[in-house]
Amino acid sequence: MKVLSRVVATVTATLLGGCEGLGSNDAAGPDVATSAAGDVQADEPRARAPVPFFEDNRYVLPESHVNVVKKMRFTSLIEPGVALGFDLDGETTPEGASKSCGHGDLKGVDGEEGIDNQLAKIWSTLEPLVGTQVDALLQGAINEGRVLIMFELTGVEDLRNDDSVTLNVYRGLLDPDVGTFGTIAPDQTFEMDYGKPVSTVENVRIEDGRLEAGPVVLQIPIAILDLDIVAELHFGRVRLNVGDDGMMAGYIGGALNLEEVIGALLDTGAEAETRLVQPIFESNADMEPVDGVCTFMSIGMTIEGTRAFVVRDRAKE
Repeated sequence: MKVLSRVVATVTATLLGGCEGLGSNDAAGPDVATSAAGDVQADEPRARAPVPFFEDNRYVLPESHVNVVKKMRFTSLIEPGVALGFDLDGETTPEGASKSCGHGDLKGVDGEEGIDNQLAKIWSTLEPLVGTQVDALLQGAINEGRVLIMFELTGVEDLRNDDSVTLNVYRGLLDPDVGTFGTIAPDQTFEMDYGKPVSTVENVRIEDGRLEAGPVVLQIPIAILDLDIVAELHFGRVRLNVGDDGMMAGYIGGALNLEEVIGALLDTGAEAETRLVQPIFESNADMEPVDGVCTFMSIGMTIEGTRAFVVRDRAKE
C-alpha cells in the first residue's frame, strides 16, 4: 500500500499540480480576504506614478499589484454534492448525462448550480491515501522556485473598487526566501519569465476587494521530478479576494486536456506509474466528449498569494 500510495502521489502531483491556510474547505471561500487596499483610499485615486527603471533598461510596471502564489491545493467536496468551482460549460448537467460522460455537476457553496469540478469528487477518495505527499511535492516545487505563478493586476487605481483592471497570470523567476511559516516570504523581487506564456483577462472589475476573471486559457507551470511543462487549463476562471494587506486568496477552476498532460507524463521517468493511474483520470473525464468519450477533466484549486514585485526587461519584450 505504501508503494502504491507513493506512486499515485507522484503522478497525481505531476498530472494536476502546478496551483497554508488553504485547505479544501477553508480560507479560499468567498470570505477569505476582504476589505480595503491598504493606504489607497476609495475616494482618492493615487496619482499615476512614473515608470521606475533599473539598470539595463529593466523596470517595474506602474499602477500594478502583484502576488506570487505561495500555496496551492486541490479542492475536495465540502459536503456531498457541494464544492468550490465554476460553471465552466454554461450548463447544469445531471448525473448520467451523456454530455458529461455520466458525471453530474455539483453545487457551489452559495447554492449555484452547474459547478464543474470533477477532481473534487475523486480527490475525496485520493486525499486520505496521497494528500499529504501531493501537498509536500507541490509546496516543495513552489518554495524551491520551480513553480512560481504570478497574479498581476495592472491599471489599478484602487484595490477595493475599480471598474477596469487587467489580470495577467505568468511565471516568475527567483530562488525565493522562505519564511518561518514554511512559505515564500512577502515583498520579494522576481524577474518575469519571458520564456513562458502569459494569460491575460482585460476589463476586470474589482468590487469590495473581490474580483472574478475569465474564461481564459490559464498557463499552469508543472515542474516536479523530471517533468517541466506548461499545462493549459482550458475554460479557466479565477476568483480572488484582496485583503487590507494586499494579499490575494481564492480559487481557480478549469479543465485539463488529459491526452496532452498524460502524453507529457509518458515521456518522463514516471511512465510506468502514469500507466498505472491513467485509467482513474480517464474514467473521470467529464467535459468535451469526442465519439462518446470525454477528453477533458474539470478541476479546482485553492490558492494563496503573498505580495511581490516583478522586474521586466525592455530588451526581451
